[in-house]
Amino acid sequence: MPSKKTTTAPAQAVTLPDGIEIFRAGRHIDDQGVAHNFSDADVDGMAASYNPVLREAPLTVGHPKDNLPAYGWVKALARNADGVLAITPHNVEPQFAEMVAAKRFPKRSASFYPPLAPNNPTPGKWYLRHVAFLGAQPPAIAGLKDIQFSEDDAGGAVSFSEPVSAEPSTQEPDDMSTALQAQLDEANKQLAAEKTAREKAEADAAEAKKKEGAARAESASFAEKARADRKAGFVSFAEAQVTAGRLLPKDKAMAVATLEALADAQPVEFSEGDTTRKVSPAQWFQDLFSSATPVVSFGEFAGGNGGNQAQVGAAKGKSDAEIDKAAKDYMHQHKVNYSEALTAVTASFTS
Repeated sequence: MPSKKTTTAPAQAVTLPDGIEIFRAGRHIDDQGVAHNFSDADVDGMAASYNPVLREAPLTVGHPKDNLPAYGWVKALARNADGVLAITPHNVEPQFAEMVAAKRFPKRSASFYPPLAPNNPTPGKWYLRHVAFLGAQPPAIAGLKDIQFSEDDAGGAVSFSEPVSAEPSTQEPDDMSTALQAQLDEANKQLAAEKTAREKAEADAAEAKKKEGAARAESASFAEKARADRKAGFVSFAEAQVTAGRLLPKDKAMAVATLEALADAQPVEFSEGDTTRKVSPAQWFQDLFSSATPVVSFGEFAGGNGGNQAQVGAAKGKSDAEIDKAAKDYMHQHKVNYSEALTAVTASFTS
């Protein structure tokens, strides 16, 4: 009973959850030490003014001044049930999401364009510039596009950092960064090795499939030639039996077809006295024909006692097709069987 083939569902890529809190109403000190007071209406305005079509806020590691890689983007802003401004992230790099989930970033910081900032896409309202994750070495991820900030884009931007709950760490920041980088290097090395092994396995499988196809084609060609050679041998045998008078010309095609059908049959084993023989049905059929008494004599013969007897001469110069046609015509004309007709026409060919 064939075993059932099981398939393993692909692992779901790690991403950041919706509703990550980044800011709340109240009195806040920005990263430059300046105090700001924000009302609930101000926070509502931040959520309402955000439009990723105008300017999409990136998720970063640290606060970028110009071009740094984005590890994800903010799809939407909203106030949650607790009145806290929260983001809906998307297009997040899985490796970065794993680091956030592992609490590698003890702080995060929301950066806003003030209402009067020159680069604010919604003048008169606070607008989210980016969300920075702080406290760990940025992951080395190839292929990330840089954030397109101009040199003066940060002018007037205000950043507010808030600690997030995290497990206490026994490592100093530098030690943690070094250990994290070592882990990342090891993970990248393992991924590269797995990729190399997978590519080699795929190449080996493709080469094996190619060789298998070539072998099948060669085998099919050989089998086809063998069948053609076998049929040619059967045709030659049947023609020899017609010439010997053991097979009527009309039965030649049937004899060849029968031999072809018997050729694929399993050998038959039987006893002859004290011995056992094993012979193929096709060979037995040919041996039987070869040893049979001719049904038609193409040589001259005469009756006994010197009486006037009809003599049948060899039908020299006539093809099987000509003999067969003449015999059939004679058979229909004189209402005799085929053997009698064949004997009569062969005699007429020599007269």
